[in-house]
Amino acid sequence: MAAIAELPFPKSKKGMQAFLGALNYYNRFIQNMAVYGAVLYQLKDDDFGQGGDLTAAKVAFAELKKRVADAPILRHFDAAREVHVMLFANEWALRSTLLQPHEEKLHPVRFCGRVLKENELGYHPAEKEVLTLLHLLKTCHTLLAGKTLHIYTRFSTLEWVYQSKSLYGRAVSFAVLLSPYHLKIKRVRENDVDFAQLLQATVTPHIGLDESLTHLAPPSKNSATVRLDPELLYAHVPRDFEGYLLSFDGSAKTEKHGGYGSCSWILWRLPSWDIETAASAHISSTTVNIVEYTGMNNGVKAALERGITDLIIVGDSRLAIQQSMGVIACRKETLQVELARHKQMTEQLSSVRYLHVVRHYNAAADSLATEPLEDKAGRVILSGERKTDLKALNRISEVLYAEAETDS
Repeated sequence: MAAIAELPFPKSKKGMQAFLGALNYYNRFIQNMAVYGAVLYQLKDDDFGQGGDLTAAKVAFAELKKRVADAPILRHFDAAREVHVMLFANEWALRSTLLQPHEEKLHPVRFCGRVLKENELGYHPAEKEVLTLLHLLKTCHTLLAGKTLHIYTRFSTLEWVYQSKSLYGRAVSFAVLLSPYHLKIKRVRENDVDFAQLLQATVTPHIGLDESLTHLAPPSKNSATVRLDPELLYAHVPRDFEGYLLSFDGSAKTEKHGGYGSCSWILWRLPSWDIETAASAHISSTTVNIVEYTGMNNGVKAALERGITDLIIVGDSRLAIQQSMGVIACRKETLQVELARHKQMTEQLSSVRYLHVVRHYNAAADSLATEPLEDKAGRVILSGERKTDLKALNRISEVLYAEAETDS
């Protein structure tokens, strides 16, 4: 270690690679090796020539040498003790710390980390923390399998991914990979002094760490500066929430089979889940995306006509919901018209929230939308018996209600 601490800054990319190779063994002993080393991994031959900017690289190089010299003494893993995991991820790297309690303090057992891949740079910080945990579980699987893991994270998203019944996209993959493990997740906030006091002195808490590392950031490649927390795609309310919820759906035949479609919208009053209005429409020439938008917009119109000012919108159309939220771009002119209409109406609301669900949770609106496909005529549901049937089909409550948070 003393020899590494005395190394001069390399004069070429090859020399830097040799330095980083020598540090590979010490990765488990250095808490933030991936964080400090990322800028060094990106160096090119041209950076060592005239005009190359090595300012951040030299700072990172000096910091890594210092970290090697000051590396903490790690405890041996004890299968009989509790296992705690501290997660950290920033714009360019992942880092986790495996800890176990000794003498009323959490002592480090192992550090894990890696630099983010290019396709991961655009992930929300909460998603990166999930990646951090998955990396640790893969690296230390033989130690951690079958154990209860106490996880400390800055975001509530990890618990949502681990427990939610309604997921799609990357969140589904995350949930599958986490499912074999028993996790107890605790969100640690900025002012959580108690957590910092639990840590053994040689461990750096992740609270406020982002700001102290900005001078070590490697150059980015067109990464977005604003990212949406995936949990925001899922509106959650307590079980005693009083308000209104709109569910919608749409269905369409291909041009080969007629090119017509239908849509539905149901306005629910919570917490009783009574139906304020339920209706459907037949559209003679359309596409599935247009009928989804039409169902959603007709539902918002119905809410405005009843003087409703706060609305939760629920559907199984990922495209309609994410375009409405601005998560994905709307490039088709036909959909841009529907999106503009939607925004114009929702601007009249005091608040609007969205919840994307998979189809079987949206069974009531789905059932109502299929009827005009067969009858080729829309309708307003007035029958109490039919409303009772729709209420029985509705399963949105299974994914809408948030679990009560408990302070510990």
